[in-house]
Amino acid sequence: MALLEEEAPLPVVTDLRYDSTDPFSVFMVFNAGTDMVIEWEFGRELLDSGRRRLTGLGDVQIWPAEIRGHGLVYMSFRSGWEKFVVAASAVAIDEFMERTAEVVPLGEERSFLGVEGFVR
Repeated sequence: MALLEEEAPLPVVTDLRYDSTDPFSVFMVFNAGTDMVIEWEFGRELLDSGRRRLTGLGDVQIWPAEIRGHGLVYMSFRSGWEKFVVAASAVAIDEFMERTAEVVPLGEERSFLGVEGFVR
């Protein structure tokens, strides 16, 4: 992923995680090469919808884009007055979402509460 700043995009090591014991959520852990690691938890359905259209009303907004023939997924995260935007490959997000659906199919989360499974 890349953190979008005014000067130039900054590559950010990012872990995308999914745990079937919390089947409605996905986790993103950002590390920009500093001692500070930032973790966000938000709805898996939000990430899924954001691959196709602008989604989200609160602290997390997600939307698709295409630049020079490459599909991207933009994610905006807000905490108080602070906000940061990252861009990810649409292919990487699609692959992650496919792997989560192999563990817990979308729409069937309630039936998997309490069943263990982990995707990274």
